[in-house]
Amino acid sequence: MLAAVATGHACRYTVRDVGFADLGNERYTFYCFVDDQVPGARVDQLGQAAAVLFGDANVQFQLINLAKGDHPQAKHLAKRKPGVPAGLLLSPAGELAWPVNFPAAKPDNPEWSFLSSVISSPTRDELIEKLIPAYAVILFVEGTDAAQTKRARTAVDDAIKAITPLMPQMPKPVDHPPEVVVVPTKRVAAESVLLWSLGLDAEPVPEPQAVVLMGRGRRVGQPLRGGLVTRSELQEAMAVVGQDCECGLDRVWMQGERFPLSWGRAERTAAYAELGFDPDNPQVKAEISRIISRGPNSRPTGTATSNHFEQLSLGYSEELIEFNLEPEALSEAEPEPEPVAEAKPVELEPEPAALGQANTVWWTLGFIAVATLAGGGLLLLRRSGN
Repeated sequence: MLAAVATGHACRYTVRDVGFADLGNERYTFYCFVDDQVPGARVDQLGQAAAVLFGDANVQFQLINLAKGDHPQAKHLAKRKPGVPAGLLLSPAGELAWPVNFPAAKPDNPEWSFLSSVISSPTRDELIEKLIPAYAVILFVEGTDAAQTKRARTAVDDAIKAITPLMPQMPKPVDHPPEVVVVPTKRVAAESVLLWSLGLDAEPVPEPQAVVLMGRGRRVGQPLRGGLVTRSELQEAMAVVGQDCECGLDRVWMQGERFPLSWGRAERTAAYAELGFDPDNPQVKAEISRIISRGPNSRPTGTATSNHFEQLSLGYSEELIEFNLEPEALSEAEPEPEPVAEAKPVELEPEPAALGQANTVWWTLGFIAVATLAGGGLLLLRRSGN
């Protein structure tokens, strides 16, 4: 009976599960700046394309006509050519901005190409395809230094080999092991929006870079560069992905930056089939939001200061078990408290919670003892009658 109670109240979500939730408070903002020299037909086409492209994206669109007045974000733009739209992507926290240039070439639909570059790219499409079934994905950006890049890639492969045998021991096993998505140096410029959003260098540099991703494009831990791309660092981040969300884990591991992406019906269907629940369900979002808000929130430093991987390798796990008293038992155990103006959450008052758990355990043990004595008495009566 105690095992049944514990199972019923254990957290049903892992850190990876939480990574699939979109709580709606992490939206990028894309400012599209125009002036009176931009043709009205082009402005209309920009609005129509934005309605289609950003409808399922974690990016909100704002069209700004600078001819009607200056805008505070326009200062982040480089020299703007009159009559040509200019874009600026602002991070969810509003601290970082990245300019997006209107296509200089003449594609068939430049407005569509301009806006789609904000939420889509070859590497992002590959990441989304792999993130849904895989335990996690390591995004590896090659550096111009061949020796450093080779060493870092070996560390990536070794980390995946080390975490894969431990996956069956996790609270919610995942069949698909971690994967790697590589950005060659020649494609770094084309993936500038992706790399910028994850805190990586958006131009070719000598040092290789790596970052662990999970769920709906969420970053796990800090981006790693050069000599910090080691097996232990990557193991640390990937071990966190398999943890139970109700353990004493820093909630900031579940709140890493997400890259701009579109998450449409196909992705939602595939995620539902993989997870066994709908991460876009309002009730699920509310529960995950509660889980994130009630835990510790210290920010990781990007170094292997905790022992998540060691705990995982030893089969370690933590679970929060809650016992709820029946109304009758509650009325007998203690008088009904006087109403107060503002009640505090139960989890912030450990003593009553511990008392409730102890009472439930004693009631359960007493019930088992009574049932045992009653069964023994019936058996003796039956034997004496025979």
